[in-house]
Amino acid sequence: MLKNVLIVDDQQLVRAGMKAMLRIAEPACEVAEAGSYDETLALLASGTYDVVFLDIDLRSGPNGMDVLAYIREAGIAVHVIMLAASDDPEIVLGCIAAGASGYIAKSVGDESVFARALATVFSNGVYLPSSVVGNGNHSTTVARPVPHEMTPELPPRLREVLFYVCQGLPNKAIANRMGISEGTVRKNYVSELLRVFKVARRTALVVEVSRRGIRVPPPH
Repeated sequence: MLKNVLIVDDQQLVRAGMKAMLRIAEPACEVAEAGSYDETLALLASGTYDVVFLDIDLRSGPNGMDVLAYIREAGIAVHVIMLAASDDPEIVLGCIAAGASGYIAKSVGDESVFARALATVFSNGVYLPSSVVGNGNHSTTVARPVPHEMTPELPPRLREVLFYVCQGLPNKAIANRMGISEGTVRKNYVSELLRVFKVARRTALVVEVSRRGIRVPPPH
């Protein structure tokens, strides 16, 4: 399936390397590039993207977290995968809480790890480093799909909400897309997902989806 991808990094060589790996992981994808906050906002305003790979440390002007905040406040439906040098769990979870739907640590592992991360993202999975989903030993282990009995069967509307939660959308944006109230999203759907996955917070829900290797298809 064709994917429209936006790479946001202030280093041209990094963008070129990522673009090459993207072409290997998803040969048919269309790739756009931005090196700053302003360039990113201009591209988001003029095009539609399935995935944004966003460096957390843009060094001129607003940083990657500012871009993420703009995307979520604007209610743009896109998977935002943060790129950073560190896989410190506190930083990873902070990004997920802010609306990221994945996180790749540049400094952990090699190109094969990055390729697996891309494969996870392109198959509607949530990729998080093992420092968060594993035992915290900074290994390159990637979560594998779990047995079917550990993957709950969800009604279509609940599965749709799970997709949007994993995409990082806040309750208000989810409500607008589904034509229901924000309260209904929070009380009826998100609370039920927390119960089903036996977690207490949305951030933990995204981590659990990643840990189990669950693929959440987009709504029809």
